[in-house]
Amino acid sequence: MISWNSSLYCLTVLLEIEAMQIFVRSGRLIALNIESNCTIGEIKKQIQEEEESSCSSYLVLGGRPLEDDWTLAQCNIQEFSTLDLSYSDLISRLSRLLGGAKKRKKKMYTTPKKIKHKKKKVKLAVLKYYKIDENGKVSRLRKECTSESCGAGVFMANHYNRQYCGKCYCTMVVQDPVQREQKPGKGKGH
Repeated sequence: MISWNSSLYCLTVLLEIEAMQIFVRSGRLIALNIESNCTIGEIKKQIQEEEESSCSSYLVLGGRPLEDDWTLAQCNIQEFSTLDLSYSDLISRLSRLLGGAKKRKKKMYTTPKKIKHKKKKVKLAVLKYYKIDENGKVSRLRKECTSESCGAGVFMANHYNRQYCGKCYCTMVVQDPVQREQKPGKGKGH
């Protein structure tokens, strides 16, 4: 016969070991009903029964892998907490990330950045290719490229000592270059 004191003790023990529900994310969400004094190893066994797999896996909470002999209280797992199920190859990568390298100081450069060339758009550029005299006769100011790949209508750029085709990269060097006056603030000398 059970006395009143022993049944009260059993009831107290049952109240201390309360059931709780947690969730495990492993491709799909699994809801587990477990006891509050359960260990991580026991939870993994329940998951393997649910998933019907025998792969070695780890449980992760907040990016931290959990050991099999830890209890829910040691891991600070409360009711309705969500654990992630990771397989052994993922956990090895995760544990390497936990330490990481030191944060580095931002590098200070001593020389200023190189200013890149910006192309200047010339409005009505075709007017610079031709000249119309008083009689109404049209004459070309720039030479057409002589290469077969360019053909007619492709003009060469005038430089101080050469003429250059931007399409086929053909260059014609002028024997007697005309000295042009350099604008202040332009070029390498200023």
